[in-house]
Amino acid sequence: LLRALALRTMASIRVDRITEYLCDPVYVALKDCDAYVRKTAVIAVAKLYSINSELAEDRGLIQRLREMLSDPNPMVVANTVAALTDIS
Repeated sequence: LLRALALRTMASIRVDRITEYLCDPVYVALKDCDAYVRKTAVIAVAKLYSINSELAEDRGLIQRLREMLSDPNPMVVANTVAALTDIS
């Protein structure tokens, strides 16, 4: 829960310079063992993309988001579909 809250807080700072520092924690969180953290990371990718789409694509976050469609948790998959819909 703490990891998810920290990630949500970082993603809510919508400043272009901060997004560079957000990419690595988000990428790691997309592979977290906790489904709630992965769900929060998926939402963070969509926020990051809205701030700096080029950075999100260059760092492989969009590709990783597409891979999240096969996540075993339906909550993560549902949020992934919503995030990809927002992005496209």
